[in-house]
Amino acid sequence: MKRLLEGETILSLVVLALAGLAPNLFPAAQAGVAKLSFLGKAVLAPSIILLGGTLLLARSRGYTRLVRRTLAGAGAGLTATLALEVVRATSFRLGGMPGDMPRLLGVLLTDRFMQGPSLFSDLLGWSYHFWNGAVFGIIFAVVFGPQPLRWFEVYGFLIGLGFLFSPAVSALGIGFLGLNMPAMPLTVILAHAAYSAVLGCLTNRWLGRSRGGKTGT
Repeated sequence: MKRLLEGETILSLVVLALAGLAPNLFPAAQAGVAKLSFLGKAVLAPSIILLGGTLLLARSRGYTRLVRRTLAGAGAGLTATLALEVVRATSFRLGGMPGDMPRLLGVLLTDRFMQGPSLFSDLLGWSYHFWNGAVFGIIFAVVFGPQPLRWFEVYGFLIGLGFLFSPAVSALGIGFLGLNMPAMPLTVILAHAAYSAVLGCLTNRWLGRSRGGKTGT
């Protein structure tokens, strides 16, 4: 039993390390570490492949809890990103955001910022955007499992705050925390509140947290 827990703990740490790479690539690129097009090929794609391989290894070793939490977190995170998009896209169309983030991610991933977006760059940008939502779901589910919804709201607030403090926002030319465009930080906080609400509901449902407070796996 002890060896099982030790093995599962090690693979859980591997999953968390791999999942944590993707959301940091865009801020790293904006900070001048390397182009996002390079980081996408050198870090993002390998991390996704390795994460899939780690899950297969966990399944083969019988680490059911880790596999369930990872898949539930990924599914909940992907779905929750749709809720985030309702807020973000609405604000963007009303002039509350400085640009279309998924489209920006796409042109940076394909290194065609000067040429402008294409169908392929849009596909990559949206895929990366939703993958970020998935891995944030994975991180919470693997670390905490099912929890009261307020835990998810705090988590979503911290994600939004982290984004506002990141080089990704300062590089947009809208000031510290985006305060030169007041609707932008408000949009970020509200969008991540929507994300965390859906993330919490789905994670708890799929991992078995009852209304009475009992938790599953």
